[in-house]
Amino acid sequence: MSNVTVLTGNIFRSNAQTCVNTINCVGVMGAGIAFEYRLRYPEMFKQYRALCEQGQIDIGKLWIYKSPDRWVLNFPTKRHWRQSSEEGFLHAGLEKFMNTYQARGITSVAFPLLGAQMGGITAERSLEIMFEHLGQCAIPVEIYRYRSDAPDDLYEEFKGRFLQLSAQQIKANSGLGAQAAQAIRNALVDECTCQLNQLLQHKGVGEKTLERAYCFAMQNRNGGEPVVPPQGSLL
Repeated sequence: MSNVTVLTGNIFRSNAQTCVNTINCVGVMGAGIAFEYRLRYPEMFKQYRALCEQGQIDIGKLWIYKSPDRWVLNFPTKRHWRQSSEEGFLHAGLEKFMNTYQARGITSVAFPLLGAQMGGITAERSLEIMFEHLGQCAIPVEIYRYRSDAPDDLYEEFKGRFLQLSAQQIKANSGLGAQAAQAIRNALVDECTCQLNQLLQHKGVGEKTLERAYCFAMQNRNGGEPVVPPQGSLL
């Protein structure tokens, strides 16, 4: 009997011990689910870029980042962010996962549809490949079909914190200019926006602007990034 469950929604709402982040091999997390992981785990992003510079990230190699709230399994589905995913990349990474997950102590895992949202592989084909490998997995596996209107608890927290800040507080302490801060505010009050990565679709909101705003608004929250350096290991 298969332990795989297919869900529709937001992978960040999963209770799985380990969640999968789809990455490229050149150190860029600039959109989609990868950008959300970049905001949530800035130390992980820093380590990821260093590993890419050292040539340690490649197709078929998986990297686990362990933080107190969850483990993140970084799974390369592209060589370069400008390029498409290939079915062979998915096979290579899933074979590595199946051969190593028990030894690495992974007890439950949540995957997005690999290579599907921004990689060019159809959702149906991605799901076929994933079931081919994960169907025999001995631990609970969730596969998330992305839903753009799925709620995101961390987005709501960021929204509440940022909108409570005065223009004077932001100007004095965040490093954001007035126009950038207003662009963030405009994006946050748009009722169609409900996830962190969707803020990048708004005029005047770029990666660096959003990253700076997020770090400033969330800097004093409890939990999140650990104070002590987390552990990471390559598979």
